[in-house]
Amino acid sequence: MPDEPSAVIAAGDFNGDGIADLVEAALPEGEDSGPRSLTVWLGNANGGFVPASSRVPIGQDPRALVVGDFNGDGKPDVIVGDGDGALLEFFGDGKGNLIPAGKIATLGSVVSIAVGHFTHGGGLDLVVSDVESNTASIFLNAGDGSFQQTWSFQLPQRGAEFHIATADFDRDGVADLVITSEDNGNYEVMLGNGNGTFTYSPKLSHLRDPNSYCPT
Repeated sequence: MPDEPSAVIAAGDFNGDGIADLVEAALPEGEDSGPRSLTVWLGNANGGFVPASSRVPIGQDPRALVVGDFNGDGKPDVIVGDGDGALLEFFGDGKGNLIPAGKIATLGSVVSIAVGHFTHGGGLDLVVSDVESNTASIFLNAGDGSFQQTWSFQLPQRGAEFHIATADFDRDGVADLVITSEDNGNYEVMLGNGNGTFTYSPKLSHLRDPNSYCPT
């Protein structure tokens, strides 16, 4: 039998009580096929979790999930990426419920999503890796939770699944990217330019063959 897809989980305080909660994209309990659901598990003071009342249906193959305040209302929101390429957004109401806010975009096949401030203003932005097109796409946030795809670049190897994380490696106040896969020990760092584009940094990257990759 094929392995059951792993649940996709992230943390956030979805009801504002100061205790960490979880959001999970998985099959509804008792089902072994069909669309997944997005469920918030509310944390309590003794370390346990109870499911919130609402469960939101999503796609068949959720691959990545991120939490952040994307619309600037002080409450955590959720963005889910599916294997069919759909990038879906859900706004939190501060009570543990998630409200569908629409589809941000449709890509080839989402593998990884990371968030950060890619410009000197506005809200949290997104970078999404897409195995089908072998690209990473940048989505800039208008500040209200609406996104526009503004730039993309090629990933190191077609057919491999690449994961992306963000951090401010050069301490300039703009998020940078690190790109890696499970297939080798390589990682590539791209420094943010402050306008939603990035520049490859050979000095901060680790490649077995330094001539094998130069993103543009």
